[in-house]
Amino acid sequence: MKCSSCKSEISSNVYFCWHCGEKTSSLSLRNQELVQTYADKMRQVVSSVGTAEHIKITWDMTVEKYVYQMEQLKTVLSQPEFNQQDENRLLSKINAFIERCRTPEFHIAFVGTIKAGKSTLINALLNRNLASTSVTPETAVLTKFRHCSNCNYVRVKFYSKYDWEQLWDSISGNADVFLQEYKMLNGDAVKDEWIGHSEIRTETTDEELEDVIERWTSSKRVEHYFVKEVEVGLQNFDVPEEVVFVDTPGLDDAVKYRSDVTRNYIDRANAVFACVRSDALTGPELSTLYRIFSNTSYNPEKVYVLGTQWDSLNNPEEDWEKQKKEWMKYLSGKSCYGSAEIAGRNILHVAAFVQNLCREYGNLSRPEMRTLLSVAMKLFDDIMTIDDVEEHLADLMEKSNISEVHRKIKHDIVAKYSEYLMRDINQSFLDLRSEIKGYFTEVKETNQKILETSTKSIDEIRKEYESSKEELEVIQDYRTQLEAALSAVKEQTKERVNALCKQLQEMAKR
Repeated sequence: MKCSSCKSEISSNVYFCWHCGEKTSSLSLRNQELVQTYADKMRQVVSSVGTAEHIKITWDMTVEKYVYQMEQLKTVLSQPEFNQQDENRLLSKINAFIERCRTPEFHIAFVGTIKAGKSTLINALLNRNLASTSVTPETAVLTKFRHCSNCNYVRVKFYSKYDWEQLWDSISGNADVFLQEYKMLNGDAVKDEWIGHSEIRTETTDEELEDVIERWTSSKRVEHYFVKEVEVGLQNFDVPEEVVFVDTPGLDDAVKYRSDVTRNYIDRANAVFACVRSDALTGPELSTLYRIFSNTSYNPEKVYVLGTQWDSLNNPEEDWEKQKKEWMKYLSGKSCYGSAEIAGRNILHVAAFVQNLCREYGNLSRPEMRTLLSVAMKLFDDIMTIDDVEEHLADLMEKSNISEVHRKIKHDIVAKYSEYLMRDINQSFLDLRSEIKGYFTEVKETNQKILETSTKSIDEIRKEYESSKEELEVIQDYRTQLEAALSAVKEQTKERVNALCKQLQEMAKR
C-alpha cells in the first residue's frame, strides 16, 4: 500500500511510514494522544537518518555500502527512545566495525599464555630482536609490527584515565610481582605524566630501533606500565603494508585487563598463531584454543597451533611426533579444525630460541653457547663440543622449523590476505546486522504490545497480567532447573578436562 502523506510504497502491516513517520491506516486506536506521540517520535527518527556523518571508504565499494548502512543505524540507535545499555553495546560494535573498514588491516595475532614463546617467535620471524623478552612477563603491551616504505618508526599510545582505572581495578590477588615492580620503579611518581598523554611517534634508525622499542615495552622501564599499544614500522619487513604482526599480552596475566585485551583481539584477528609449550597442553590452553576456534568457525584454516620451545623436549623429534598425535585428537573435531588433514597441516613445532641463537652465533655469551650446544647434542650424534656447533648452524636453523612458519605465512596467509580480509568483513557485517535486527525486532514487539494494550479494557489487561504472571513463575522454575543442570555439566566438563590434562602430562613424562 501507499503512505497517505508521502505516497511511498510501504507494507500493509506497519503502523507508521518508515519514509516520513506518518501513521498508516493499519493503526486504529482511540487514544489519539498516544498516536500523536508515536508519530512525532517516528518523524524524529526518520529525519535523523539523513544527518549521519559519512566516512568515505575508497578501497572497496561493497565495504563502502556496509559502512553507510551502519552509519544510518548509528543515528537511529542514538535516539533517546532506545534502551541505553543495549544502545551503547551496539554502538560500540558498530564503531569498531566502521573503524575496521576505514583502515583495512590484516592482523596476524600471536597469542598464548605468559612465557609461551610468542615474542621469541616474532623475533625469529623478523630476523632481529625487537619484541621484548625477559625472565619476567614482558609483553604487557599490545605491540604491532608492519612494513613502512619510508622509514623505521615507533608509535606509542597511552592509557586514558578511564582505561587506567579499569586496568587497576582488574589486578588479581596473585599480582604481587606486578605491584612490587611497580612500587620499586616508583610508578605513582610519574603516573600523572603519562596517563592520558597524547600519542608519540618517533622516527628512528636501524641502530636505535631496539632501544626505542625497549623504552616503551620493557618491564624494566617505568613508562611501560602506562603504554596501551605500540606500533613499529619497519623498512626491512617483506609483507604488504596492510599486513600487521601483533604480539599480545599473555592470556594468564595477573592483570585481567591486559589478558582481556588478548581475548578480545582473538575475535579481531584475521589469522591466529596460538603458541603452546610443546611439553604441555593443559586445561587453560585447551580452553583458549576452543575459544579461538569458536570465533573462526567459518574459516578454521586461518588458525595455526604452534608447539613452542620444541628444543626443551628430552628427545625433540620423537617426543613431538607423539605429542602432535595427541594434540590432533583434541583439535581435529568439528569444534576445531573439522578434519585430521587440516589439523595435521596447521599444528607445527617451533624452536624460535634456537633460531635466534644461531642467527646471533658470533655474539653469543658462554651460557648461550652452552645452551645451543646442549640442543645440538640432542639432535646430532656427531656434535660433542662447542667447536662442532658452527658446522651445523644451517642444520640447526632448519630443525627450528622457523622456515616452515615463514612459508605458511607467506604462501598460505599473506598471498590470500585480501580474500581473507573481505571474508572476515563480510562475516562481521552479517553477524552485526543480525544482532541489530534482533534488537529492533524486540523493540518493535514491545511497542506493539503497548499499542495493542491501549485498545483493551481494564478487565482484559488484568486477565493478561495474571496469565503472564503464571507463565513467568513457570519460566523461573525452568530457569532454576536449567542452572542446576548447567552447573552439573560444568563440573563434569572440568573433571574431564583435568583428567585429559593429566593423561597428556603423563604421556609427556614417558
